[in-house]
Amino acid sequence: MSTLLPTLALLAAGLGASTGPAPQPAELRHLAAQNDLLAKELALAKGKEFYLLADPAGKTLKLLYRGALLQQYKVDGIEVGVPQVAFRSRVEPGTWEGRVWENGALDPPRALDRIEIQAPPPTPEGTEIPAVVPPTPEEKYPVPPRYHIRFAGGLSIEVRTPGPEARRGFWGRMAASLAAWWDDAKAAASSSPTDTLRLHLSMPKQDAESLYRALPPETKLLVVPQTP
Repeated sequence: MSTLLPTLALLAAGLGASTGPAPQPAELRHLAAQNDLLAKELALAKGKEFYLLADPAGKTLKLLYRGALLQQYKVDGIEVGVPQVAFRSRVEPGTWEGRVWENGALDPPRALDRIEIQAPPPTPEGTEIPAVVPPTPEEKYPVPPRYHIRFAGGLSIEVRTPGPEARRGFWGRMAASLAAWWDDAKAAASSSPTDTLRLHLSMPKQDAESLYRALPPETKLLVVPQTP
């Protein structure tokens, strides 16, 4: 059983029970933000949904359920992209951090796992039935080179798995960048989906593929604000 729930409760209580000199306004704002973040983590840990905890400073992305860590992924870098209308951002800076985003879904969606059990046809006595080898996860759930996790409210996490262009030097990276730009341009020209904010995650290939195969439907997300 995870110890996250009592730990968060003790930390949240300790923030309001500290004694000593009166804190400064900046310290009060920091404590209030920390207390709000702990309250949200506690609410997620008490819920019945899977959730992601993204920590840009720690360069990690964690998949949790009821406070228990199921998987931790390495994040090499996070870039924030905000679409603009008339040279103005469609979302206020900073409002996406420390907020719980809901109903995360893969795009493109992962293939459904359909299990069909069929009895083998009758064979003469003594005949050996050939063994059926199930497909590997890599064969059953192929991971696209680029995918999104889209959340209600307009936030989208974009994950790109490192491809062969990374080994082809400058021109390979340039071709990949142009292809990504063209995909973004087509997405911007369409009416759906409408992303108000996009987080570009750079992850090792193994972690990016593992995240795609393991992410449950309707996953929530909380991004830990970076301390100024």
